[in-house]
Amino acid sequence: MKKLVAVVIIGIFLVSGLTASNASKPGYIVEKKTETISLSKMQLVDTGAYVSIELAEFTSLLMKTGEPVIPKITRVYQLPFQSRGIQVSVDFSQPYTQVLEKRLRPAPQSLIDGKETSETLVTPSETVYKSSEIYPASSFTYSTSTGLVGTEHAVLLSVTVYPIRYSPLENTLFISEEYSVTVSYEQPTQPMLFSNKYDLLVIAPNEFTEALQPLLTHKNAFGMNSTLITLETIYNQINDGRDDAENLKLYIKKAIEEQGITYVLLVGGMKREKEQFYLPVRYTNNRAEGDVGVLSDLYFADIYKDNGTAFEDWDSNGNGIFAEFSNTKKDVLDGSPDVYVGRLACSSVEEVDIMVEKIINYEKSPADDAWFKRMLLIGGDTYPESGGPGEYEAELDTNVSASYMTGFTFERLWASTGALTGQKSVEQAMNAGAGFIHCAGHANPSILVTFPPLDADKSEKITILGTYNIPPLNAFYALFFQKKGIAEALKMLQEHWNPQIKNSEKQPIVVVGGCHNSQFNITPQNILNYGFSYAYGRGIHAPKCWSWWLTSKENGGAIATMGNTGLGMGLPGFSYPNGLDGWLLPRFFYNYGQLGRHHVGEAHSAAIADYVNEFNINKDAEDRQMVEQWILLGDPSLMIGGYQ
Repeated sequence: MKKLVAVVIIGIFLVSGLTASNASKPGYIVEKKTETISLSKMQLVDTGAYVSIELAEFTSLLMKTGEPVIPKITRVYQLPFQSRGIQVSVDFSQPYTQVLEKRLRPAPQSLIDGKETSETLVTPSETVYKSSEIYPASSFTYSTSTGLVGTEHAVLLSVTVYPIRYSPLENTLFISEEYSVTVSYEQPTQPMLFSNKYDLLVIAPNEFTEALQPLLTHKNAFGMNSTLITLETIYNQINDGRDDAENLKLYIKKAIEEQGITYVLLVGGMKREKEQFYLPVRYTNNRAEGDVGVLSDLYFADIYKDNGTAFEDWDSNGNGIFAEFSNTKKDVLDGSPDVYVGRLACSSVEEVDIMVEKIINYEKSPADDAWFKRMLLIGGDTYPESGGPGEYEAELDTNVSASYMTGFTFERLWASTGALTGQKSVEQAMNAGAGFIHCAGHANPSILVTFPPLDADKSEKITILGTYNIPPLNAFYALFFQKKGIAEALKMLQEHWNPQIKNSEKQPIVVVGGCHNSQFNITPQNILNYGFSYAYGRGIHAPKCWSWWLTSKENGGAIATMGNTGLGMGLPGFSYPNGLDGWLLPRFFYNYGQLGRHHVGEAHSAAIADYVNEFNINKDAEDRQMVEQWILLGDPSLMIGGYQ
């Protein structure tokens, strides 16, 4: 039985499937569809010096630093794989005008988690606010990417509409209450067919293969048809790539087309005490807010570009620099995953054994709702130097995630309520068991912290979880450099070296926001390379990053963790959920809780595709880095909550 590429437009258009076979030059037929969308009444909110717009149907906000904040509505239409000649038109109802008493609020500057920020006031762009031009200049935009929806490869057409536009000079809004989107495209009469021989492809070095055999047996027993290939075999078959990482990616493409795989499990992290990897990695060449480049497993998931007609090599300008984004040179990326990728960053056979046992035990029977239907929301005031009462970014964002999780109960470990008092309070909550955790704050590869409300000088740090801690050193530093006194130093001296997580089989799926939580290339060798003070201060002294420590913990910890390999970024205050980390992370919970994507890799990749289709990752380096660096440390084919 072959798998026919879907001919469906999400929730809107339905085109009957066509029976066809492979053809090297398929013919095309033209399809044209129209959708009309009516909007609710816009609301204006007085924010003090400015007003802001609220619109129930908005999917995010147009937010360019210093420029007016405008709601936008993005719809994603699923077109057949390898469609071409895509055209979009949008017709608006006659707009009515509304003169504002105050200017429309300007967008704040994005902030880096943990970076000191001296200026938090928003300065309006005089170029824009004194202009007679309507803002934004275009009433709609559209773009395409190639991605995977469920098990179907498709073209994702993203149409972004601005039904409300603004004349800054006249301080007037132009509002359309209805619009119609017309899409025309050419669909292939002989769609490309994919085999359905396997669901899961496991890729590992030869030395891990024996330890992985029980996992393959388990997966096959539960209907997840799985196969394993060694790196050595891949390199014997594929050598056309420019490096090992590209050879690996070319093999994944081959496996998609010839074996029909949906999931790819990469097994291999950094070799202990060496700056080498058991499995290839791809570093980006981004320049977002000072990050030179980050580890990106999205590279291995983003296989197609040009609506499925070409291989996505992440080097569109052909200069041999992958995922380049600078002031002068930029690679244009597709960005949407074409296969669901996760990584077990194992550095030994022993770690492979631990992860195989954890995955099997988690999946082999359904989780008890008594603990699984419980979700922890952990955080505080991520940017205490910005905003006022109630503008506590991590608390706002974890609440967004909770809103998608129908049927769950929530424990809110928030700094503002006093429930988050430090690491011990988190340990106690985790040890009671939880199906999911969304936590966020400031981080490095070894620790996650936050702040109490409005702690503008960031003097009252609250530790959420710290790994590879050295209590005597912390106590010495607090006493002699931070001048915190003997009582505080003694308190630090009694801290544990690693979190006391004893949750046994009650292992959550963790989504964490912050800088470098999932930077799995750290090693104790960094102490020799950079000096102890530098390495320990930046959390790169440890043998495992925060996310991998939690995921690979024996007899407990997490079953899978999603986090950043580079700098976490966000918008301050109430704007936090409208972009960057604050928009991306809750989408995992939306895809699981609202859309029923029950395999962890599918929900993770769908969240990335949502971001790619909502924001232009080829325009802003920050948006590009959001999706590149957000990796899954865990099995992408993991059945959330276990098999029934």
